[in-house]
Amino acid sequence: MHRTFLKCAAIAVAAIAAASTAGAGQLATVTLDAKALSAGGIRTVALRQVERAPRTTAFGIVLDPSSLITLSAQIAAARGKLMAAQAATALARSEAARAADLYGTQHNISQAAFQTAQSRLQVAQATQVSAQAQLGALLARGRTDWGATLGAAAASAAEPLPQLGSGTQQLVEVSLPLGQSLPSVSTSPPASTPDGKRVTLRLIGRAPRAAGGVAGPSLYYLMAAQDSAPIGTPLTVALSGPGTIAGVLVPAASVVWHDGQALVYRQSGAGTFIPVAVPSSARTRQGYFVAGGEDEALRPGQRIVVVGTALVFSASQSPPVAKAKAAKPEDDDDD
Repeated sequence: MHRTFLKCAAIAVAAIAAASTAGAGQLATVTLDAKALSAGGIRTVALRQVERAPRTTAFGIVLDPSSLITLSAQIAAARGKLMAAQAATALARSEAARAADLYGTQHNISQAAFQTAQSRLQVAQATQVSAQAQLGALLARGRTDWGATLGAAAASAAEPLPQLGSGTQQLVEVSLPLGQSLPSVSTSPPASTPDGKRVTLRLIGRAPRAAGGVAGPSLYYLMAAQDSAPIGTPLTVALSGPGTIAGVLVPAASVVWHDGQALVYRQSGAGTFIPVAVPSSARTRQGYFVAGGEDEALRPGQRIVVVGTALVFSASQSPPVAKAKAAKPEDDDDD
């Protein structure tokens, strides 16, 4: 199989009849004869029009949940202090009432003992008020810093706090660029890491403030452990909007990468193929969606290479070398 591939590659390069001049980092149009097409097993398909909801490209980042987890622990501790203060107040109130009864009816205790019981009640009540204020401040901080959903989770140590603490889920903040408004909220938007890894997100709720360095609105999402990425990893997220837009779906198998750019080869004539850039941000589970008007080079009905793309890509990089070899006999004649 390895020999067959090398043979096909050699045939394809040798079969280049015409190629546009390509500068550094550019790829050339490739023309292959019927023999090269057959040897390379090159096959094309026609692009079909599809519709999908419009999408807005947003920027995500994997957050460190430690401050949220710490806040939840502080809330739990403050709630414990409040409960202790309430119990102390109840006991002090009972003791003060008993002392008042003993002092007022039978004078079985001294005035000093009566006053001490009243003082203990006042101290217990003041401690309870202070504990209540501390708990209220922490709960308010949870809402203002983390929003209603995560703030409530921090207050009760409910989901997703246990998952974040155990590492089975990660917290992601997704923000829109300045000047863009949130579309209808996407519950499970497609996202990817800088190396192209696909990740799955699950909506938590809206963030109460814009992320640092980003002035647009933000949302919180959870990312499953199997899609885990280091804290601080940036993500590219596609948020869906209302309505639909028309475009074409480019199969993932037809895509090759060159200098960080996704490319496909569109057939422009018999055996002639043109490299066309595809926006990598348009990646879906089925392939790459290219909206109508985004790239007029890819339209419904046009044919692209789906089998043998690597071979065409290799030939697309080779024209300058092939032309130089073809010119050598003429140079020999001149000599």
